[in-house]
Parts: sequence; C-alpha cells; structure tokens
Amino acid sequence: MTVSKTGLAQVSNVTLVLAIMLYAVAMLAYACDLAFGKRRAATATPSGQRRERVDAVALVGAASGAELAGHAFPADPADPSELADRLPEPAAAAEKRPLWPEGPWLAVAFVLTCAGFALQVISVAARGVDEHRVPWGNMYEFIAAITCAAVLMLILAAIRFRAYYLGLFVLLPVVLALAVDVVVIYTPPGQLVPALQSYWITIHVTAMIISIGMFIIGAVATVLFLLSARHERRVAAGQESAAAGIMARLPGAETFDRLSYRAVLFGFPAWTFAVIAGAMWADHAWGRYWGWDPKETWSFIIWLVYAAFLHARATAGWRGRRAAYIQLFGFACLMFNIVAVNLWISGMHSYAGVH
Repeated sequence: MTVSKTGLAQVSNVTLVLAIMLYAVAMLAYACDLAFGKRRAATATPSGQRRERVDAVALVGAASGAELAGHAFPADPADPSELADRLPEPAAAAEKRPLWPEGPWLAVAFVLTCAGFALQVISVAARGVDEHRVPWGNMYEFIAAITCAAVLMLILAAIRFRAYYLGLFVLLPVVLALAVDVVVIYTPPGQLVPALQSYWITIHVTAMIISIGMFIIGAVATVLFLLSARHERRVAAGQESAAAGIMARLPGAETFDRLSYRAVLFGFPAWTFAVIAGAMWADHAWGRYWGWDPKETWSFIIWLVYAAFLHARATAGWRGRRAAYIQLFGFACLMFNIVAVNLWISGMHSYAGVH
C-alpha cells in the first residue's frame, strides 16, 4: 500500500482494516446471539409459528367481517406475507419492540457494528481529503463506499425497525467484499482520469451508492424471507425443518418481506435519480444523453427489473415468492453491472474499472 505525502492515505488504509476486523468480531457476536439468544415472541408456540397476526385477523374477521371488508385476502394461506402485507402493522406491536438490542450478544454486536462503521467513514473521508476529491473514482473506492452505505442502512434499519437480526447476514457479504477490495483490488491514491473530473461524479455516483446500499439490505431480507417462508410451510405441513433452531430466533416471513419491500421502495427513487443524473453527465461529457453503452444499458435493465418488482408488489397475483424472485434477479443484474461490466466488458465507462 502506498503512503501519501500527507499520511492520510495510510490512515485510510489502517482504519479500513480495523473496520473489517470489528465487523468480523461483530459477525461472531451476531452468530452467538442466533445460537444462544432468546427466541422471538413470534415463535412461542410450535404449531403456529409466526402466524399470530394471521390468526388474529381470522378471529376478528369471524367476529366482525365488516371491519375487514376492504381487504383482499390471498387464496394461498401458506404464504403469510401475502396476507400480512395487506394489513397495517399494529401500532401497539411496534411500541412494544425494544429500542435497544435484546440480550448481551446482540448489544455487543450492534456496538461493534457502529464502531466499525465509524472507522470505515473515517477511512473513506481520509482517502477523499488526501486526494482532494470525492473518494469513489475507481473500483477500490467504489466498493469501500457501497459497503459503507450498506452498513449505514443496516444501522438505520436496526434503529428504525428494530431489525438487529439482519446484522450477521448483511455483514457477511460486506466483510467478504472489503477483504477482496483490500487484498485484490487495492489502488493507490491518485487523481481522477479527465473524463471523471466533473461535479457530476458527486451527484451521480453518490445516488448510486445510496441506492445500492438499500438494494443490498433488500436482497438480504428477501433471501431470509424465502428461507423463513419455506420453514413455515414445512412446519405447517407437520414436517421437520433443519433450520428450526435459527428460525426460532428470527422474526417471521412477513417481517422480512415487509422490510425487503421498504428497502427497494426507498432505493428505487435514488437509482432512478442516478440514471437521470448519469444521462445528464453523459450529455455534458460526450454530447449525448444516451448511447447504449454497456454500463448505461445494464443500469437501465436494473431499473426495469426493480420497477417490475414494485409493480408485482402492487399486483395481487404476484406477491410473495414470485415477487421475491424478481427482486433477486434485479440484484443479480446489479452485481453483474458492478463486477462484470466494470472489469470485463469494454465501453466508455471502462476507466471506472480496477485502476
């Protein structure tokens, strides 16, 4: 690693490594919480795991059908997310959720996550100050920035929605990406290539970083939704589930489904703005708004897939697992755009690759 004249690049390198170490220890604490922590209230009864809201709705409907006349219920009750998504979350339930993480393992993990995030912010900021520019002008800096955004979204989700249980599953890809970033992709500090020397890099790339951070949270929640829904179907059918111990310490499928939807709902407008800002930057730099460059094309494909996901969520026949598959396909397109298009496909954005 190269030491700059100001020494801030070295500060950036060291704090990023320390952040990775803290994230790794936080992952261990999150894993200990899953192994030894308390069971979630939704899994208190073995025969009706995570179906309290669905059962409560059924009882209320039997007592007063007029109160639920405005709701359309799915034909397949095996997918609880479809029913729960049509109903508002009870305010009383939200108020009862603890503000601080329950259990010592979860509390330690969350504190370590926040400390690692603070170090990563220092790392990104020090790199930018050293280079006298925004610190996302190459692949190394971009990965550091989007992983930082993903951890920020994790912290915000944990505080706002009490989603501390996402910690292990979000930090795992973050730590792996940062390890590859530091060991394989590291690029010494330097100036931007002429094509990137524009104020548009601050507007366009910042919007992309924010949206990708939200999409990472959405993808993680979607995978957990599919696993949780499969577990619930097996339990409802009287079959054994190999993941029963872990699922007993996680919320139900409807919670993951709702969280995934919210992540994309917030991330999609940011991605839309990023695509528009990119087109305006292209006109400023190359004299045209759109040229079907590989990066532009895949950014538009990603926009279409996530738009299809949001449309599917608004359509009664495409909720649940089918909508989840659409979102995961969109995330796969996003990863292809970040990795393959940057590294292996030549185009006008090739300068945004590793170096």
